[in-house]
Amino acid sequence: MLEGKLLTYQLRGDNWNSDTSGKKRKGPVVALVDTSASMRGSPEILAKSVLLAVTKRMLKEGRDVKIILFSSKWQTFEIELTDKKRMGREFLEFLQFTFGGGTDFNTALRAGLKAMKNEKAFEGADLLFLTDGASELSERPLIREWNEIKTERKARIFSLIIGNSDAGGLEQVSDHTYLIRNMENWEVRESPASFVKAISKPFRF
Repeated sequence: MLEGKLLTYQLRGDNWNSDTSGKKRKGPVVALVDTSASMRGSPEILAKSVLLAVTKRMLKEGRDVKIILFSSKWQTFEIELTDKKRMGREFLEFLQFTFGGGTDFNTALRAGLKAMKNEKAFEGADLLFLTDGASELSERPLIREWNEIKTERKARIFSLIIGNSDAGGLEQVSDHTYLIRNMENWEVRESPASFVKAISKPFRF
């Protein structure tokens, strides 16, 4: 997939590459990746494979990437990659890490917001949630804060839900929610490729 040789991800069709209007996103990407016990096995492998594809594409487009692995309350582990600081070996070692345990969406969103608020370079960032949706975004002040910062920083949030038809409340803050209900036999419209491509789409104010 990283080499662009998997036919499964070479989706073709009318207007596939026709959206050339608007302005390309230039802000960085903050990816929140669920590594809880319910993600163990195929879901986590798929999430990290998608993350690899996203990271490669974003760095090629000159967009920095911060990846935050999360699980239970206050459990986060992060790495930051830029076009000049790709750290291939360190990044692959980082992706082997997993927490296990429970899942707390509030912890993940709080970490993403912190990255956007404290780092001026992260203005205009896109936040990505990669999870199986086995939690619930429940803190109303946190949701309200995200909606305020989203407007202030011209940010977006994309959620990729793996092996579930319930987004766990992430649809409250997500601009785009992608569901892969069946990991073994997804439909073309549910392909992770559409998730990766959407992050690079032009945007209009």
